[in-house]
Amino acid sequence: MCGRYGSWTGDTVLAERFGATTWPETQELRPSWNRAPGADVRVLVERPLSPDQRDDPAADHGSPTLPDDPGAPVRQLRAARWGLLPVWAKEARAAFRAFNARSETAASKPTFRASMRSFRAVVPADCWYEWQRPATGPDGEPLTRAEANRLKRPYAVTRADEAPLALAGLCSWWRLPGAPEDLPEDPDEAAALLTLPEGVRPGPSLHGPWLLTCSILTRDAREDLDWLHDREPVVLRDEDVDAWLDPALRDGEAAAAMLSGPRPPLRWWEVGSAVGSTRSDGVRLVTPLDPSAIVSQA
Repeated sequence: MCGRYGSWTGDTVLAERFGATTWPETQELRPSWNRAPGADVRVLVERPLSPDQRDDPAADHGSPTLPDDPGAPVRQLRAARWGLLPVWAKEARAAFRAFNARSETAASKPTFRASMRSFRAVVPADCWYEWQRPATGPDGEPLTRAEANRLKRPYAVTRADEAPLALAGLCSWWRLPGAPEDLPEDPDEAAALLTLPEGVRPGPSLHGPWLLTCSILTRDAREDLDWLHDREPVVLRDEDVDAWLDPALRDGEAAAAMLSGPRPPLRWWEVGSAVGSTRSDGVRLVTPLDPSAIVSQA
């Protein structure tokens, strides 16, 4: 599972590391040490440019670039709302059930199937958080789930070399229900004609009537981390990012097969309980409780 992560590396560094073009919308996203589902987050996607963007790559457009749009794909650093909404979703609240996607079933699940075929993404992160829930109490007796939740301890997990993590993700454009078919080209005029449905707020992921949404893929935890949780986000190696983002790959099952490979070396340490509140943020959230207890893989 991955329900909280930190992302503080700047756009310029991410763009250089991943060979991407930055988009003005991501400048609205401040560094955060505590991203939660429902937040606007940065994603890397590889898509053709819309006709307007081919003339002006920084153009704010009111319609998405779809898998079959003509033109060479461009790797883009974009903003997306964390919680995937497939094109057929009726309500925005469905996103809160889809902030994670199981890598083992994403290619066949209706919610994620189309994205696995044609809209894969990378979610850049500097760490993710997971909570260890003890099975027994100090007296050795089994704990109820409620008791274990009260005693859970948060950990931060990063790459051992401190480089940004490339979390495998999925994206989907979602059109606001009831939005007019023909909207003015001017973004301000178009916004005045739109009524945001319940659960949708303005933000850099919203482009006219279109909302870009995303999910993070997970898999069974490897033996080195299964003491922490039984699931972990899929962390791609640097050499696997190009193949994962390649829009020429339109086979969801073949894409899913990439997600069981090795990941880069990691390190982890226990952090304070403040990260448990979505209102908390700042570098203090990743400060180790005990620096001598940091575990780092070779």
